[in-house]
Amino acid sequence: MDFGLALAGLILAVLILFDLGGPVLAPVTLLGCLVLPGWVLVRRLPDTDPVARVVWTVVMSAAIYTLPAVLMAWAHFWHPRLVTAAILIAASALIAVFPPGTGTGRHAVYGHPVSRRALDWRSVRSLEAFRARSLSTYVPWAILGVALVVWGVALAMTGEELVGNKGLLTTFPLIWYFAVAAVVALCIWAVAARKMASNGFLAASTTGLVAMLYASAPMVVSVPRLPWSYKHIAVTNYIGAAGQVDPSIDIYNRWPGFFSVSAFMGEVVEYRDAVDYAALAEFGFALLDVVIILAIARTLSSNPRIYWTATLVFALTNWVNQNYYSPQAFSYTLYLTMCLIALTFLRSTPVKIATAVEARLKGLQGRFSRGLPAATKTVEVRPNPAMVMPAAVAILILQTATVVSHQLTPYMAILALFPLFVFGYFKPKWVGPALALMAIAYLLPNLDYVDNKYGLFSGFDIFKNASYTLPQVGNIDNATGWMARTPDALSLFAGVLGLAGFIRNLLRGNVRQTLIVGWLAVAPMFWLLAQSYGGEAKFRVFLFALPWLAVGTAWLFWSGPIRTRKAVMGAVASMTIMAVLFTIVYFQAEAKFRVPKADVVAAQWLDARVGPRDVIFETNAFFPLLIGPNYPSYLEWGRVTSLTKFLQGSSRSLTPEGVERYANNNWKPERIFVVFSDSQLAQAIKDKLFDADMLPALEREIAVGDKSDHVYDNGAVRIYQIKKTG
Repeated sequence: MDFGLALAGLILAVLILFDLGGPVLAPVTLLGCLVLPGWVLVRRLPDTDPVARVVWTVVMSAAIYTLPAVLMAWAHFWHPRLVTAAILIAASALIAVFPPGTGTGRHAVYGHPVSRRALDWRSVRSLEAFRARSLSTYVPWAILGVALVVWGVALAMTGEELVGNKGLLTTFPLIWYFAVAAVVALCIWAVAARKMASNGFLAASTTGLVAMLYASAPMVVSVPRLPWSYKHIAVTNYIGAAGQVDPSIDIYNRWPGFFSVSAFMGEVVEYRDAVDYAALAEFGFALLDVVIILAIARTLSSNPRIYWTATLVFALTNWVNQNYYSPQAFSYTLYLTMCLIALTFLRSTPVKIATAVEARLKGLQGRFSRGLPAATKTVEVRPNPAMVMPAAVAILILQTATVVSHQLTPYMAILALFPLFVFGYFKPKWVGPALALMAIAYLLPNLDYVDNKYGLFSGFDIFKNASYTLPQVGNIDNATGWMARTPDALSLFAGVLGLAGFIRNLLRGNVRQTLIVGWLAVAPMFWLLAQSYGGEAKFRVFLFALPWLAVGTAWLFWSGPIRTRKAVMGAVASMTIMAVLFTIVYFQAEAKFRVPKADVVAAQWLDARVGPRDVIFETNAFFPLLIGPNYPSYLEWGRVTSLTKFLQGSSRSLTPEGVERYANNNWKPERIFVVFSDSQLAQAIKDKLFDADMLPALEREIAVGDKSDHVYDNGAVRIYQIKKTG
């Protein structure tokens, strides 16, 4: 395999360097780029869990590309093809020249080290078992296949037009719900049955479930659906077109890691407009994060029920919707990978004060757990001393990519990992302070900008920071009271189950393990002491706590030595409730937030023509004006003005002359554009932001006579240029 990869890397390097691949080979090119550099490192780890090896290969490759992409953007030396070819050639040479790690001849299978001879014997027995299988063995596979086909048919029937005011909940056909229910039932059955399903079936059914939950919404539209994706698309397109970043433009150009590597890879695979691939991020990040959670849970337990349940719980409760095309989704994946590396290679005996606390907790555990059977065996990790330094370096590389990509995630990583390194749960201790110094060193040159523009602290009021809700999130169209509360209900449900699982695992004697995982779940809450993060803090706290709450939930049901009826009933009921609540939360807001293709096409037309001295009046705040490489022309304060906000409660004359007068008094513009979008107008009327006839009346007056030029019309969006009278 190594020889084949080395040869494929050389061929791919030639195709990229001479621009011979084209968009047709884009998936192959991307796959090769995300495998080869990471595989150079991961192939040296023959003893590690195979799921973890997949994660490290992909994520380390992405981090390796991020660093040169950022350096090139800073240096105004933009040659992605040349650099990618050099990386692939170097990776191929290293794979061909240096042998893979030999290790001890032992591999982690379900958390247990197993000899190669045992693996060979298992393969023989698996072949015999395959021949002896009855027809009933294939029934779950058949149900899964039929459900996936029905799901595809349901998406084809859905179309892009929403029905009703509850988003996709009332737009999906009934067979979509049958397909999803079937796969949810299969996943729950696979982990709760007396005889668990095979890992292969669980992997297939979980992948199908993640696709149904996280890919359904983006697959029924032809453009990225969420309005806040487009500002990230615009920054990516700007860097790709200009070949540089400009810190004077906005905060994204000061934290350009994600945007730079996206533009970098877009150039390599010949998709230079991020609109063409941004919609793939929602499913891609979701699936990758689920795989990382599986790998993390496998480092904590050898019980398949525990690590597969933790994986399913995470998939069924990750409602915050941070998987879209964004730096936070990219950085969150890097953070989870840092935790996976630390748990795999760097666990150690803590300092005396920590061991003393553990001893006290064990005493309490002995007092309160009388009559409880002992816990199932956990995975006792004895880190290889030779891997400590490489693992520490890998964590620092990932933190570097995180620090230059996102303003929040590096500090979440510090809150979570710094104490565990300092108190000796992970070694070496200096890694914790190094993580903090890297983040602070990067913040210092940008400190004045952040403080002046956004405020470094929103106030040391944990209740205010936790309770503030963004209007876009809280104001759900025509939702009943209980539907509007489903996000809080799902979060609270996951939190209570996770906490109960921590307590149960602690009472069963797994003190150190519970302390590590429990701290990782609690640490994000400390962010609420200083920042509301624009009203999103409580959502980010839940997101960063969720992986560990999922592990706690799995402990709650399966930490005992035997499968009990009570545990089965609790697991089945809990995951069913999660699936129902997740579906309501994730799909009901589609009508409010979706951006239609007609708006995107109109925005692209406008981006190609707007100048830095032009003023644009958009219909509503969610019109995707920030979409292309010309987006800096929009960013001078107020040059993009929502007609909704302008008209709502305005005492100015609602006439073309009034709009022109307002623009002239504020900016002395070169040109004045007014955008009318049917979808944005309809949403503003639903939200009762103004009288229903206000904007239509203004458009009729603008369109009459010689007061303006009708410069663009695609049926759903019309753009007028008001003629200046003075």
